[in-house]
Amino acid sequence: MRDYLNANERNQFMVLQSIVQMIDGLRNSGANGPKISSMLEDWTARGNMSKDEHRSLKTAETYLRKYLTSVYERLGSKEQDVIKKKITNYDFKLVDDFTLKQVQRDIADRFVNAAVPREQFNNWCEEIMHVKCNGCTADWKTCNLHQIFEDNFIPESGFDCKNCKFAYRSK
Repeated sequence: MRDYLNANERNQFMVLQSIVQMIDGLRNSGANGPKISSMLEDWTARGNMSKDEHRSLKTAETYLRKYLTSVYERLGSKEQDVIKKKITNYDFKLVDDFTLKQVQRDIADRFVNAAVPREQFNNWCEEIMHVKCNGCTADWKTCNLHQIFEDNFIPESGFDCKNCKFAYRSK
């Protein structure tokens, strides 16, 4: 067996580890929540859990812990360090379809439209203009950058070049 996990295996391991942390009451929206022991007691006290269900849930917890411990212990120390580091920032949430689709749309939108602070964007545009617009004599109608600059309110160069309002000649 390997002493490391690939990315998919690590994610699966982290999900199971997060479940154990929930069982321990450590992962409930940042606040300590109910532990499985209190759940077992409460459900049983209310008559909402049979002895077989109680035993099955307790057995599932025991075997999940055994599995995670076994896998973790056979991993190399570097892989263990990666898991320790990632598990503190790893969480999963139970969400309805509407919320999931909204999150997926937001993520897809970020791949289509980059969101950068205006100052950073303006600095990039200035760098691009230094390379592409300095000494440019091309007609603005054939320039790929002209419309981008126009749409994003980039200030004109102020050099009043006849071919394009963004063109300039450095002294």
